[in-house]
Amino acid sequence: LDHPSATAGTYLSGVEGNKIVGSYYVGGTSHGLIYEGSSWSTVDHPTATQTYFEQIDGSNIVGNISTAVANNWQGVLYDGSSWTTLDYPSAASTSAYDIDGDNIVGTYRVGSYSSGTFHGFRYDGSSWTALNYPGATSTWILSIDGDNMVGSYEDSSGDTHGLLYDGSNWTTLDYPGMTYTDVYHIDGNNMVGLYEDSSGDWHGFKVTKNSTNISPEPAALLLALLGLALLPRRRRR
Repeated sequence: LDHPSATAGTYLSGVEGNKIVGSYYVGGTSHGLIYEGSSWSTVDHPTATQTYFEQIDGSNIVGNISTAVANNWQGVLYDGSSWTTLDYPSAASTSAYDIDGDNIVGTYRVGSYSSGTFHGFRYDGSSWTALNYPGATSTWILSIDGDNMVGSYEDSSGDTHGLLYDGSNWTTLDYPGMTYTDVYHIDGNNMVGLYEDSSGDWHGFKVTKNSTNISPEPAALLLALLGLALLPRRRRR
């Protein structure tokens, strides 16, 4: 599925029913897209220089826009006709990654891009809640389903760990023996993400949550991770 106007890549990141959202590149410029059936639509924020769509829930799409300031982002909510910008109070940059009903999750940055810190957030349409893994130097929240949220955090040694937060309790999700694990999406008890092995190669994984434990499913690790090129873009926001 390649957008017909793309010259430098098409990235699909969210799906609901037969509607897919994402972004495509023309040169170094990103445009939001909606693919439905066999029809492509370009949807760009009216004042932004870059538009990215991340996820969709019903008629609502969340994503991110950029203007002239490098590495500074604004989250956006698009309902099919109007745009709402999402800026965490006093943050230098805000990125929205997922939506479930009235709740939007993502990450905001305090300070400069090179030396600032990243913090997760949950926004319910009226109030903002900062989400920081205890003791972490930075936290990224990437997906939400009900009360459960997933993402990753960085510790003081620079290692990256996957995380699950249920609104009260934090759980570390590390692929066994690895120093980089990132959980990208949750749906019910199923979570997916990636880990980096000792050779620097990337692998996708699936983790299943039940009432007593969280366990990786080795067979799923054979799957190649689609959209790996999105990783630096998520991190840099």
